[in-house]
This record gives sequence, C-alpha cells and structure tokens, in this order.
Amino acid sequence: MKNWSAALQLLVVGLYVPLSLLIPTGIGLWLDRKIFHEFPLYSLIGLGVGTVIMVYGVYQMVRPFLKEDKKVGKENHVKQKGAKNTILINSGQKRSKKEG
Repeated sequence: MKNWSAALQLLVVGLYVPLSLLIPTGIGLWLDRKIFHEFPLYSLIGLGVGTVIMVYGVYQMVRPFLKEDKKVGKENHVKQKGAKNTILINSGQKRSKKEG
C-alpha cells in the first residue's frame, strides 16, 4: 500500500509542474492581450512567477522522500559498518585458532 501512496504523490507532482507553469503564464497572456498589444511583459512575469511556484512546490512535495531516503541510507551505512567489523573479528578469531 505504501508504494501506491508514493506513486500517487509522484503523479500529483507530475500534474503540478505543468499547471503551475501554464496558469500564471495564461493569466499573463490574457493581461497582455487586454493591456499591452505588442510586448508580452505580463506573460514573461507570469512565466517567472510560475517557475518560482513550481520549484518551491516540487521541493515541498519531494522533501519527505529525500528525508526517508537519507534515513534509510544512514541505517544501511551503520549496518554495513557493523557487518565489516563482525567479519574482521571473526576472521581474526579463526586465525588465532589456527595459530594456537
């Protein structure tokens, strides 16, 4: 069930990106047609605002995945260190048994 929630969250991110860019740009385009007739000032402003909204929103949505991945990475690193120490201890014990 956890995989489905992750897939749905990534689907939301996939929908959020184009909508956060298209809506402010569309509003800017509409304003340009009503106020300015030659230079697309509000369209460019809308694109910039949409880009800022998109980057911030995607970061907020992906941050829990990054935290979880970082936590799992630390746990695996500790387990690997423990396994290496166990192997070194066991190999040292075997050598001492053979020598003795």
